Amino acid sequence: MRKESNEIDPEWLRSMRDAMASGNAAEAEASLLRGFGQVRNDGVRLAELGRHMLRMGRGRMALYLFHRAVALEPGDADILQDLGRARLEAKDPASAMVCFEAILAGRPSHGPANHGLGWCLWQSGDRPGAAAAFTRALAGQPDSLPLLLDFARLSREAGDARTAERCFADIERLAPEDPAYWLAYGSFLCEQGRAAEALQWIDRYGRQHSDDATARLEKARCLRALGQVEQAMRWLELLEARQPGIPENSEEYGYCLADPDQAGLRVAHWSRAIALWTAAGAFAKAAALADRLLAGCPQSAIGWDALARLEYAREHWDAAETAWRKALEHDPTLLDAAAGLAHYYEDTNRGDEAAAVARIGLNHVGPGQRPSGAIELHLALSKAARRSRDPDAGLTHLAAAEAIAISDSQREHVAFEHGRLLELKSDTDKAFAAFELGNDLSLAEWQRTHPGPNRYLAGVEAMLERVRGGCLRTWNSIDAPGLPAAPAFLIGFPRSGTSLLNQVLDGHSRIQALEEKPPAQKMLEAVRNMPGGYPDAMAGFDAIDLGFLRDAYFRSAAEHGAGDRSKLLFDKFPLHINIAGLLHRVFPGARFVFSLRHPCDVVLSCFMQQFRLNHAMTNFCTLEGAVTLYTRTMDLWEIVRTQLPLSVHDVRYEDVVADFDGQVQALCDFLQVSWEEGLRHFAARARDRGRIDTPSYAQVSRPIYREAVYRWERYRRQLAPWLPVLQPYIERFGYA
Repeated sequence: MRKESNEIDPEWLRSMRDAMASGNAAEAEASLLRGFGQVRNDGVRLAELGRHMLRMGRGRMALYLFHRAVALEPGDADILQDLGRARLEAKDPASAMVCFEAILAGRPSHGPANHGLGWCLWQSGDRPGAAAAFTRALAGQPDSLPLLLDFARLSREAGDARTAERCFADIERLAPEDPAYWLAYGSFLCEQGRAAEALQWIDRYGRQHSDDATARLEKARCLRALGQVEQAMRWLELLEARQPGIPENSEEYGYCLADPDQAGLRVAHWSRAIALWTAAGAFAKAAALADRLLAGCPQSAIGWDALARLEYAREHWDAAETAWRKALEHDPTLLDAAAGLAHYYEDTNRGDEAAAVARIGLNHVGPGQRPSGAIELHLALSKAARRSRDPDAGLTHLAAAEAIAISDSQREHVAFEHGRLLELKSDTDKAFAAFELGNDLSLAEWQRTHPGPNRYLAGVEAMLERVRGGCLRTWNSIDAPGLPAAPAFLIGFPRSGTSLLNQVLDGHSRIQALEEKPPAQKMLEAVRNMPGGYPDAMAGFDAIDLGFLRDAYFRSAAEHGAGDRSKLLFDKFPLHINIAGLLHRVFPGARFVFSLRHPCDVVLSCFMQQFRLNHAMTNFCTLEGAVTLYTRTMDLWEIVRTQLPLSVHDVRYEDVVADFDGQVQALCDFLQVSWEEGLRHFAARARDRGRIDTPSYAQVSRPIYREAVYRWERYRRQLAPWLPVLQPYIERFGYA
């Protein structure tokens, strides 16, 4: 398959190499795009370009280039090694290990492959296996500085000081002036109780890297070890002032507060560090510190609350509940813990328990406590009252919350809850005004941190322009094997009934439902990092590209609990309607379930829903934005559906409400699975399941109800300016 070198324009190849040698990543990518067609089937050239891209920080593009090169040159150990390195850069050690093990199966002493395997084993927690792999690697490349630094670090973590010392001695011989060595050795010496000696090495590094946060932290650790605690704390305070929010800083500050009478301050700093680690997704580090905090202060309610929020972020629901209960056992007046537990019960459809916890918590409101906890408890009780169809009680709690000084974020939550309660009272004018206020507050906060035009809408409009220009007709045919069980995709528009359909089919014995998880996004990201990017790269896809993208999709699906390939994967993500062309291109045999609901109901419901904002959801903060995204999305879908041979089944929300069995039977027939009686029991399953990660979690835990059908009629006056814009879609979808 590889092209001969005389088919490659030597002038382009020279300019390509010059651009990469200059370190100008943008110019190199532009040059690569201009001539990619010349080398796309030349594995050796692709690997060369991939190495340059990896050095320039374009790891995702390098990953694609190496994958393609390996497919073209499957027996080349060096290219397979490159692919393993790129997968490690992408934080995918499991896939990287496959590459390194494939090399070592034929060449057990291959030094770089043993080094890579050691990294993979280290990240998986197998320190002995990693040490053995590093030892084998050193036998073949004893003077590799990166390998020696890695082995020294691993040995430190494993408590093997003798091996670490040997590695540092070799580094001193090879590269005594390497600053990375100075910092690593200084940190090691501090751990070994040689703080005075360590400080010399760290200061040597710091003189060249005065703003390096790691060096400042290591200096503080040395000073603390030398008994100069106040000076260590000054260094940490200076670091916090310059670079606030570094979790290691708060953790180290807690170590400085070692006196028994400083235990409260230590807990506060460590709780902050746990929260920062949790927010960064560094769950293992957060858990280790939480264990240390609670080992020293087992009765710390604040510590248990911090652990509960960590477990909640990790989706360990039972552990989160247990930790919050522990917090309240040790301090019933800790309102933040009561609020966390109450909202957890609300999120898992345990309304009575949420209300009980919130009422007990409010009994402990007193002077000196943070107001946020009381506000959250009133919010929890207002939601419980709404579920009990008692809007007046809910409004009383919201008034109590508003009487406390609250943040913009809490005002936003109060406003949306106001709207829901006022709608329950049929006061549509005031309800609409409350939703407007909530959206205004939400959008203002988003725009402070994300100025400029909306990227998601711009992307949809750009794709719409492309398909109107006929780009779908330029796609080549691909000679690639199909899949025995391609996924089915549940698409539509948010608030069109997708959550209901997903919850119904989630109970089928032959279906595994995937609820708004990132596999398709991973695939889209991979296309964006191909030469040409999205959507242009799709026109030239071949079998290698489809294999690369399918692998990215299914690996992500498995990571999110959908790895059983014997079942039909039912991937629900409404706005993936806007990448339906890509989904069909990669999975030609895929089936699409298109969820429909009256356009006015969909737009209004999106406007009234308090979403977690991103570039897509911000369009729903105004009716104009919701209508615009709806019309652009449906125009794009109409063209894609018309021009591509998609297998599509339409499901109207109103028809499901009117004839549940008939509509679900037709859907099962389309998906080629049999009807099962348990499909009717979706509401009970939702209640038993616990937390559902969708804005419709409360609705899908109820049996079929009719209040949401033609809800928009109550807001006809507010929707009037947009009815002419929506009328063509009302007629197209049969709602006229």
